Parts: sequence; structure tokens; C-alpha cells
Amino acid sequence: MPIQVLASHVADAIAAGEVVERPASVVKELVENALDAGARRVTVEVRGAGRTLLRVVDDGAGIPPEELALAFRRHATSKVVTLDDLGAIDTLGFRGEALASIAAVADVECRSRGARIRLRGGEVLEEGVAQPVPGTVLEVRDLFSQTPARLAFLKSDATESAACVKTVQSYALLYPEVRFELRMDDRTSLRTPGSGDAVATVAAVLGPRVAAEMRAVRGEGVSGLTSEPRLSRGTREAMLLAVNRRPIASRSLTYAIEESYLGSLEKGRYPVTVLDLRIEPDQLDVNVHPAKREVRFQAEREVFGAVQRALRSALAETRPYEITSENLRGSTVPIAQAAIADLRQVTDHRPPIDLGSAPAEPPPPAGNPGPLRPLGQVREAYLVAESEDGVVLIDQHAAHERVLYNHFLAQIASSGAVSQPLLLAETIEAEPSLIAAASDNEAQLRQLGFEVEPFGPGLLRIHAGPAEIAPDRLREAVLELLGILAERRPDDTRERVAASLACHSAVRFGDRMDPAEQRRLLADLERATDAITCPHGRPTRLLLTWQELTRHFRRNY
Repeated sequence: MPIQVLASHVADAIAAGEVVERPASVVKELVENALDAGARRVTVEVRGAGRTLLRVVDDGAGIPPEELALAFRRHATSKVVTLDDLGAIDTLGFRGEALASIAAVADVECRSRGARIRLRGGEVLEEGVAQPVPGTVLEVRDLFSQTPARLAFLKSDATESAACVKTVQSYALLYPEVRFELRMDDRTSLRTPGSGDAVATVAAVLGPRVAAEMRAVRGEGVSGLTSEPRLSRGTREAMLLAVNRRPIASRSLTYAIEESYLGSLEKGRYPVTVLDLRIEPDQLDVNVHPAKREVRFQAEREVFGAVQRALRSALAETRPYEITSENLRGSTVPIAQAAIADLRQVTDHRPPIDLGSAPAEPPPPAGNPGPLRPLGQVREAYLVAESEDGVVLIDQHAAHERVLYNHFLAQIASSGAVSQPLLLAETIEAEPSLIAAASDNEAQLRQLGFEVEPFGPGLLRIHAGPAEIAPDRLREAVLELLGILAERRPDDTRERVAASLACHSAVRFGDRMDPAEQRRLLADLERATDAITCPHGRPTRLLLTWQELTRHFRRNY
């Protein structure tokens, strides 16, 4: 075929394919327009999972009558004029394609500042006057009616509706000063106070139980909220990242969040996070993705570090896991089981990120239940203790793991561990990669207290191990340790090695502990940093406060 200029309706359909993937894409673009217009109140109505109707009403600046038709032409925008403007974008939209792309695949009516226009398939059907209302009312009906093949690629009504809800939730969390209301098929699904209170907004969007577990995050160019380790989710869906209040997707920054919780959350568990980064517009590129989901940082490493510092500072004083009144009232399952099940279930003025730039006996961290007086051992698995705050149940393996993990980390950073020679050297089978790791990391293994050497094809010989590890556990400890070293992951190798050694060294379920051992473990736990979880993120203890106990038994003292 010869080269030719595309017909306007074909070009519009191609552009719409980049901008309008599903009903939630329309919601996103229209909500962004409302926020760019300075709206303080945004109402979104969704019917038929967005296929039948999407209506967005705002009280923003609106569109002048003489510019209303122009707003629906491709590449018509009030936010960019010159090429230099692309380097200083501080609005959510800027390409001037959203309204034109939506009108190309739906029946659209817009009313603003006394003017009205209706389009279908990108063509203007009606223009006229309308009742003056503050802001803009934009209705999108029969989405993809002009491109019916696109309907086949939409998912179920429940899935498409959920995507619309999540989109509105994201902007509501990032703009707590704006009052959002979302109606799904004539039922109110979301209403935020619009007071500017980030925690109150989280309560309205995610529920008061989640809001109660959120901690403020404030750092160099970073602000928001993040959850206590005792509140987590099984997917990354509850992690909301934004740059200059623009929601983004970033593998690097998502990894930075996860790394900040390393040792506080179990593998496969993720925090609830609302994080906004303030970065000067000339330090990032927001024009690298057709749907504006991604941005490119000029100095990504510095941004990564700023996120981690802010989160780790916020998590420095986490609270212990507690049994709540909700667990105690009318529970039909054991208290500890109910509590554990329950556990599974900020915007401010700040400077932008600056892109230029263990004590031997640490004090007890905040959140510790105070001095622990041992009361005994239950099922050879849990210790029971009394503190100033209440009755404490301690997972003996998790608690010992945390103590030993901190111990091994300190040893790795210092002169090394105390080695204990075996009476008889033990020979074990190993894969070639593990044997190579033993040869390549001989000095590091000695620093950890291991003496391991290759001993013929497919064999290793163990001569000594750390004093903390029982001889009958050395074999599996060595194999796991060599597996970690063979992966050559410098970013977290030290922590993974310490966690592995702690796991193999710690007292296990079923190990009987005499009173002296109980007292020693509890004393070590009181002094340990990050003591509310083991290195793998499991809780070390559960607190039943005196207040909850007296309330449950209906005592007045």
C-alpha cells in the first residue's frame, strides 16, 4: 500500500487506544482534569461498570464557553505551549488528548460555565447554552459504542467496577483536602471529608482499623503514611506511590518500600502505604509512558535512598502486636488464634528531595512491653510473661531468632564469630555451585565461625561451626548458607545470612526451656532492637493489656 495520511476517525481511534483502555482510564483522565482545574469537590458516578455511564462533576475553574469545542480537539491543551514547558510540568494532564480520545469512543456531553457540547465518535452533534453551574459536568455514555470490538476485551462487571473504585481511592488518598464522592449504580461507595487530614481520609477510604495502624512518614522530599508491620496485605495492591501527587508505577521504589520492611514482614506480605515524593519538575520526565503511569528520575539512586530513610525512620518505634477487645468479645476461637487472624487482615509542606547529596548495648526500643517476668512455658512452644502493660505471650523460636539475628549481624560487621570445632568432621554431599561458593567465600565463612572445605567430587567437609549452632543442625545450616552466597546478591546478602544462621541456631518448638533459660531469653529480647518481629517478619509476642483483661472480665479496677 502507498504511504497516505490516516483518516481522522482512524487516527482518533488509535490515539484513544493509548489513553482509554477501560472505564477506569476515563475516570482517571476526568478526575485529573478536575484536580488540575482546582476542584475542591469531585463527584464520580459509575453505572453498568462504566460501560453505560461515567459522570464526573467538579467545582473547579471550568472551561470558558468559547474554548469548549476546542477542548475536544486532539492536542488542545492549556498546560503546555512551548517545548521548554515539557521540562516544568506541574499538572496531572498536559498532552491534550484525553477529551478527544474519550469522545472518539463514546457519546460525550460536557456542561461548563453556561455552555454545553455533545459529541459522538469525535464529531460534534450539538452545541448550545446550559444552566450555569460551578465547575464542569462531564458525562460519558455507551463507552466503546463506536469501537464494539474493544468491548470484548473488557473484563467482568465486578472487575471493571473495582478498577474504577481503586482509581478514585488513589486520588482521594493523595488529595485529602479535596472532598471525593463515588456512586456505583446509585449506591455511595466512597465519601471523604475533604478536611486535609490524611488519617481521616485513610479511615474513609480504607476503614478505621487500617487508619489506626498507620504511621506518618516525613523525610527529605517524602511524606505520607505507612502501616505498622502488624498490618499487612497479601499483594502489593495497597502500596500507593506518587510523585508530586501523580500516581506512578515504579519497580525500583516499590522495592525500596519492601526493603524497608525487611525483617518486619513475612515473605509474601506487603504494607499499606500512601507515599508522595516531592521532586522538582526539571529533575524528572513525566512524558515517557503513553498513559503517564511511569516517570523517569534524573537521579534514581538518591530518590531510592530518600524513600528508605523516611520509611525506616517512621518504623523505628513500631508497636507490639496486641489482643484487642474485638478479639475478646464473643469470639468462638482461641484468643491468640483470633488475634493473629485479625493481624492479617500526609500531605505537608516539605522541601524537594536533595539529589546532590550499632551501639554495643542499644536501649530497649519503644513498643517493648517493659521488663518481662517469666511465668512459665506453654506446650513447649510459648513463654508466658508479665509486664507493666499486661500479659505477654512469646513465641520462643521467633524471639530467639530475633536475638540471634541481631547478634550475627553484629558479628558479621565486626571481627567474627566464635567457632566450635567438631569432634569428628562431617562430610556432606553438595551441588557444584555450592562447592564453588564454599571455595570463593572461605574467608567470609571463617568470619561466621565455619570451617568448610571441598572434599572430592560433589563433597564438602565441615570441621567447625559457630558455637550457637548445635552440631546436629550444622549440615542444613551450611547448605542453606552456601545457597545464599551462591546467589551473589550484594544488596541483602548480609541480612539473609544472619537470618539463616539465626533460624538454625534458635530454640525450636518442642524444646523445653528451664526457668533460667526463659529468664535469659526474655532479658535478651528486652534489649533487642526491632524486637516485635523475627527476621522473617513473624511476630515475636502478643500483648494482652491489663485494660483489655479487666474490660473482658467486667472489672471496675
